[in-house]
Amino acid sequence: MTKAYHQPRLEWVVVTGGSHGIGRALALECVQRDLAVAIVALPNADLRHVEEELAEIPGAVFATLGLNLVEPGAVAKIVTWLETGNIRPKYLINNAGFGRGGLFEHTSWIEYQTMMQLNNQVMVDLTYALLPVLKTTRGGILNMSSVEATLPLHYKSVYTGTKAFVYNYSLALREEFRYYDISVSALCPGPVITNKDGLKRVKAMGTLAKIAVTMPEDLAPEAIDGMLKGKAVIRPGFLVKLMAFLGKLFPRPLKLRILEKMFSKYREEEKPAAKVIH
Repeated sequence: MTKAYHQPRLEWVVVTGGSHGIGRALALECVQRDLAVAIVALPNADLRHVEEELAEIPGAVFATLGLNLVEPGAVAKIVTWLETGNIRPKYLINNAGFGRGGLFEHTSWIEYQTMMQLNNQVMVDLTYALLPVLKTTRGGILNMSSVEATLPLHYKSVYTGTKAFVYNYSLALREEFRYYDISVSALCPGPVITNKDGLKRVKAMGTLAKIAVTMPEDLAPEAIDGMLKGKAVIRPGFLVKLMAFLGKLFPRPLKLRILEKMFSKYREEEKPAAKVIH
């Protein structure tokens, strides 16, 4: 599925996973700032809903592509779609991704594999593919990391590992790309409610997470501000900034022990029933 409503000579932003949660909020924020958005997301009801939302915004310029980003050849399809629509993005928001919490062995290997592919490989593939265009438009890249990126977090080892990759990758690439006048930013939000699993993770973290939790719409303005200004690390919200600062004050062994206690509720979970893969 592909839809497009656009005009020439606009500053385009490609947003992956832009049909729900943080991605949707970032896309809507871009439109409010008179940026054109090219949304790539799963071809489902969420994408249809965001298309309807955008169509109701006066002057909104947008294009959508329904696509599973982990299917073979997905990035090539995005490049072809952009070229066919004469869309030359100035900004790239690598938002698509997901996480899981719980005992390591309670998540299937296939889900871990998909998580690493979507959170990391797709981001690198798409950045590599769009770099020639970004060199000419000289805009910026916003990569979705997490405040947990600098923490080897218990019961979320694979997820936080993927976000640590995004964080370090973004800061390293930032120094390379500054020679092309392309900024690279790492967005590091705290707990954000985007789905039922996110709500479960917040409950498992206890009081601190419940205080720090935010909604996608609340962090979007600061995130897009940071991207447009070329900020290296964006930590939206005062409490997230405070958490990051306090985290630097504690020795790592003590910090890890405290975090394990915070997440220990995951140990009480029963192992989910095995899934049959056909």
